[in-house]
Amino acid sequence: MEQMQCNMEEALRNIADNTRRGDNQSGCEVNQYSSFKDFMDTKPLVFKEALEPHEVDEWINTMEQKFRLLRMTEELKVEYATHQLQGPAGIWWSHHRTTYPEGTLITWNRFTTAVWGNYIPLGVVEMKVGEFMKLSHGTKSVKEYLHAFNNLARYAPEFMNTEAKKIASFQRGFGLKMLKTMGTGTRATFNAYISDCLTQENNNNNYSASKSRKRAFEAGSSQSRAPVVGRQQYRPPTLGARFRPPQKKNTGHLTQQKPYKVAVAPAKAKGKSSCSTCCQHHDQGAVLQLPQDGAVC
Repeated sequence: MEQMQCNMEEALRNIADNTRRGDNQSGCEVNQYSSFKDFMDTKPLVFKEALEPHEVDEWINTMEQKFRLLRMTEELKVEYATHQLQGPAGIWWSHHRTTYPEGTLITWNRFTTAVWGNYIPLGVVEMKVGEFMKLSHGTKSVKEYLHAFNNLARYAPEFMNTEAKKIASFQRGFGLKMLKTMGTGTRATFNAYISDCLTQENNNNNYSASKSRKRAFEAGSSQSRAPVVGRQQYRPPTLGARFRPPQKKNTGHLTQQKPYKVAVAPAKAKGKSSCSTCCQHHDQGAVLQLPQDGAVC
């Protein structure tokens, strides 16, 4: 593995030397002093595949930042960057490179155009432009809205090529509340307009918080002044009035009484005698059982 790394570095160094000699012969100043090791010391990102189109742009932008730092030639940019293509991306580039005629100089612009065409086809671009046109502020904060705006604006450069177009595109997603104050902004630059939007958002939040505290205070005060329901008012005792203990309420239901037995005195005469309770004739020594309600005849 180390031998392969050394061979790759040696090959890239030879390309750099050849490029430097060619530039010197043409009278151009060589602006390449970085080796492959210098490039790897910057810890460039490895690119395997892109689930979202903006991931491709982020990788290309990162590579360009490192190239500006190392001051590299166009040919070495492609050689160094393609070394970071691995997995599906590396397989794609190996096949795509064979489509160029032998000896074709692949510049950085040609390489980025091929990458964008593979990972960001025209249909995806049209879809992202539609999302950009429908983007709205909604319930997002201004910073969240600005982040989504910048991610989609890269697919619609025709709406971002001037400061006035940037401001108009950003205003298009605002609701009525923000348009009331920011719809007639006089800022000439997009950054100054965003600063005003952040200030206005902070003022709106402070005003909403103040109204919420006021409503909560008024609601608490009205509840404290409300009379207590269900509590009887105190009445002082009347002079000369007698104390009357509380009476039990009559519910209207008869209490069930247990049956009781009445013994009938034995009669002197034999036979049946008339009962003084129920007016019936009973045998001597019989025991009567009265009804539960205690009724008598």
